Amino acid sequence: MSTQQPDPASLVIGIDGGGTKTIAWLAELNRASSDSNPRVLGKGSAGPSNQRAVGPMMATGNLDAAIESAFSDAALPRATVAAACLGLAGADRDSDRRVIQDWAGAARVATRVAVVNDAIPLLYVDHGTGSGVAIIAGTGSLAWGRNDSGQTARSGGWGYLFGDEGSAFSIGRAVLAAVSQAVDGRGEQTSLTADVLSSLRLSSPQEIIAAIYGSEVPRAVVAQMASLAFSAAAQGDLASNTILQQAAEDLAAMVVVTAQRLKLLPLPLLAMTGAVLIQNPDFRLRVSKRIEAAEVQVLNAVLATDPVSGAVNLACQLTAE
Repeated sequence: MSTQQPDPASLVIGIDGGGTKTIAWLAELNRASSDSNPRVLGKGSAGPSNQRAVGPMMATGNLDAAIESAFSDAALPRATVAAACLGLAGADRDSDRRVIQDWAGAARVATRVAVVNDAIPLLYVDHGTGSGVAIIAGTGSLAWGRNDSGQTARSGGWGYLFGDEGSAFSIGRAVLAAVSQAVDGRGEQTSLTADVLSSLRLSSPQEIIAAIYGSEVPRAVVAQMASLAFSAAAQGDLASNTILQQAAEDLAAMVVVTAQRLKLLPLPLLAMTGAVLIQNPDFRLRVSKRIEAAEVQVLNAVLATDPVSGAVNLACQLTAE
């Protein structure tokens, strides 16, 4: 994108990585004014980088590929930049972050590197100050918040085996459960059965087992089934509507609990992101209504369509420390 050859010391990298994809932006600092946004030079993408879901080797490999892609998009040779902020799903524990920090050091990604969970950068999009609650509903789900005193709290984010309520995986799993129960006669009949077979290009429900469990990344395949619930609900499918109502209640509960713990009442900022929320405005409205029903007033709601921009802003802050 850029035909110039900027000094690597003036460059930063922001990354948003989850269970489905990884987005990297390469940007140039604007040192002329502290109020000016950094100039994005290149954008890259790769596969999932949640190491809990795909393991550290695949996660770091996709991080590397996304960074390489961003430099290529900028028509610049890869170099060690001034700072990088990696907002990653599955980066909540010190041990998880250490794996990524060690890789970033060996790969010479940046002089200064911050590895944080993928919710933190959301509170810095659109000139956010870092106070509020972020709710993510992508492949996984998580609510994370911080108040003006620097106290933090979270809800959800327990992973796909016993958590991630309201996420694409959770909704997709419910879709497959509804289909299996309908086929067995244990549940109501649903248009999701035909939809799942069509999506997976199968001829019978019994083939679903091999299609899911035999895939390279089963979690991603299950998450893809979530879109079927939204389309079927729009056509009046009762099972799909029930699934989405439960998902909305789960996500709203995460926001409410987090805001209450931090005494963010009213809530100054609610940043929402993830394909489940971004791509489905009616569902987003369901979540908002459930939050309102819990008597949590939201003063400012932001739909973060590019959460990686918050990671870029945090990387810029690293250069000033």
